[in-house]
Amino acid sequence: MRKGHGKAFEMKIAKAAATLSLIAGFTFGCSSGNGRTEGKVLTEPQVRIGIVQKATGADISFPGGYEMAKASAPEKTLRSAGPESLKVDLVKLNLNSALNRLRVSLGHFRSYEQTEYLLKKLGEVPFEHMIAQPKQWSIWFGPFTNKAEAEHAMNYIRAKGLYDVRIEPVSDAASIFVVRTTDGSELAKGGNPLVFRPVSGGFKINSKEYKGDLELRLDQYGTLSAINIVNVEDYIASVLPKEMPPSAHPEALKAQAVIARTYLMNNLGRHEADGFNLCATTDCQVYGGVNDVTASTLDATKKTRGMVLTYSGRLANAVFHSTCGGVNANYDDVFSGGGHPYLTSVDDGSGVGDVNLDSAEKVKAFLARKAGFCEASKYFRWEKSYGKDELLELFKQTIPEFSNKPDLKINDFSGIKIIGYFNSGRVKGVSIDTDAGRYVFEKDAVRWVFGGLKSTLFVLEVGGTAQAPVYTFKGAGWGHGLGLCQMGAMNMAKQGYGMNQILSHYYPGATVEAKW
Repeated sequence: MRKGHGKAFEMKIAKAAATLSLIAGFTFGCSSGNGRTEGKVLTEPQVRIGIVQKATGADISFPGGYEMAKASAPEKTLRSAGPESLKVDLVKLNLNSALNRLRVSLGHFRSYEQTEYLLKKLGEVPFEHMIAQPKQWSIWFGPFTNKAEAEHAMNYIRAKGLYDVRIEPVSDAASIFVVRTTDGSELAKGGNPLVFRPVSGGFKINSKEYKGDLELRLDQYGTLSAINIVNVEDYIASVLPKEMPPSAHPEALKAQAVIARTYLMNNLGRHEADGFNLCATTDCQVYGGVNDVTASTLDATKKTRGMVLTYSGRLANAVFHSTCGGVNANYDDVFSGGGHPYLTSVDDGSGVGDVNLDSAEKVKAFLARKAGFCEASKYFRWEKSYGKDELLELFKQTIPEFSNKPDLKINDFSGIKIIGYFNSGRVKGVSIDTDAGRYVFEKDAVRWVFGGLKSTLFVLEVGGTAQAPVYTFKGAGWGHGLGLCQMGAMNMAKQGYGMNQILSHYYPGATVEAKW
């Protein structure tokens, strides 16, 4: 165990971990051999992962053969074939005024979470709506059959103080896709989703190999999606090495596997509008198929089969990040909405005890400390400086975006002020005085207004001269600071902490349960 944390810390971790084990009611190796965990009634589910998005085509191969069917009638096989390669191409059909519909689009958001929170904040609205991701995340209202209806909806949204809203055509074209063999023979043509079931082995698409089935469908952007229908555990085995190095200690890998599985099951509606559960990129969890699986991450997946993190009987919001810098954040220090008491600020091996870093002076003193479970991270401490002209060019882009006023013009700024600190040392907000007025940004938005700071755990120092000021951010950690600190978890595991101890440390009060 790590030296210097004191017996109180060790006893707290041990007690919490013991509680985890008792409530979860499982031990490793308890599989009954029938695909279920002993004493559990749920079977392992399948999930739908968007492995190709917004595409105009794809190359597919089935080394062990396949069966093809309509997704609407998968029991009726349309074609059976041996090993074969296929090519899929998107074809646009210009229908002009036949699809003369409009929608109202709100925002260009960087995250699904930010979009979902704003939609909840809007409350009930008298229009059909969905969360979509044409490029960045947006909220779509409609469709509407004429401009008057769309303008009414746009004015309704603007009346709520949201100005980054616009009217867009739903489509002036339609798409179909064509499936051909490599010799050019046409197998299928149209807009109805198709499902392909490998006879043996899996399939390859654009040179990546996957287990499970493949579905091809058109998306709401007029392009092509390829969806992998795959068992949860096969998905986790592929995701895990992308979220944590396979060389990490087995206990850290097991903790990350539980978190990755929880994140998956808690976000099944993330891409509902696109016809699948999660994407395969950093917007969700990076998923690259069979070739990403390693022996160590497969072992961690098997030893945590079906295990998820829960709180009061519900799936926990199992967020995680790279480096906390020695102290975690509270949920409401970063995002809004609350309701996550297990996402709370904890001393992550820094030795500060009960965390209270609620002033610039305290944060500055904390940054001088060099202890923490994640101290090996290159972002444990960081520094970023801007000249005034450089910062002004940045503000011209970010202030209109994050004030939700896309037409705003910024030509100068005269001051930046930090609006206090939370107990975790995270900045509460900043105010920026510009020639177009004063703008206030809070919580995690602060990072992005300043061009992607590593975290909101920082102090701001202004140097240089009055004519050429230099703004220097001195901070700790990389990411939002909530939940599992990956660098910290890896170090804890090296020092002898087990999976349960790691999870109970980063999610106090949460429990592990085996669902299948």
